[in-house]
Amino acid sequence: MGLRLSDSQTDASVSASAAAPVGVSVTPESVTQDQARSLIDDVNGSGYIQTHFAQVNPPKTEMPQWLKDVLHWLGDVITAIGKIMAPLGPILPWLIYFLVFALAVLVLSPFVRMLIRQQIERFLPRDVMKPETMWRPTKDAAAALLHDIDALAAKGDYDEAVHLLLLRSVADLNAYRPDLVRSHYSSRDILSHPLLPYDARPAFGEITRWVEMSYFAGIRVGREGFDACRQAYVDFVAIEGIG
Repeated sequence: MGLRLSDSQTDASVSASAAAPVGVSVTPESVTQDQARSLIDDVNGSGYIQTHFAQVNPPKTEMPQWLKDVLHWLGDVITAIGKIMAPLGPILPWLIYFLVFALAVLVLSPFVRMLIRQQIERFLPRDVMKPETMWRPTKDAAAALLHDIDALAAKGDYDEAVHLLLLRSVADLNAYRPDLVRSHYSSRDILSHPLLPYDARPAFGEITRWVEMSYFAGIRVGREGFDACRQAYVDFVAIEGIG
């Protein structure tokens, strides 16, 4: 198997042979400085070996016109805001301190957070169950509740009987939908909640109306109000043998 020389090696060998006398072996000691320089120039001139870095021009990238327009518009907006805020320069640090303090009070105040959460929850219920879902208290629970309010009515405690009817109805609703009733909700909040079943709204609304008149307006419920609330609850339950 023979050894194949590259073109550069062949050229170098030829040049060395031409520079040296015939019949004389070429060694590093026998090559003069001029001969070595000639060999180097021949190899470099052949182009087979890279001896310098080629200059590469970077690609020209031009910004899109729409981006220029957006940046120009943003610059105009920032400039306009700066002109508006310029008169506030002397008091601007104090204004920033006040805003930071107000934000801290807003975040740390439980009362403010409760109000914000309450307003958000009115529009963003925590689940996606439809309010059309049918719901009724059990027969035993309904019978026990009617027995308790009838006992209070027999003593003439109509206001307390209607109030108990509302509390137990809320408790039953909370057992059915624990994600609907929250501790800070009023009866009106529950009545207007979008997830309250539609078939429960008339009875719940009637009971709520009489309780509010009793507690906030000072109007005694009386037998008439008690009978109205009791009948609304019975109509809602609609269970045979309950009445």
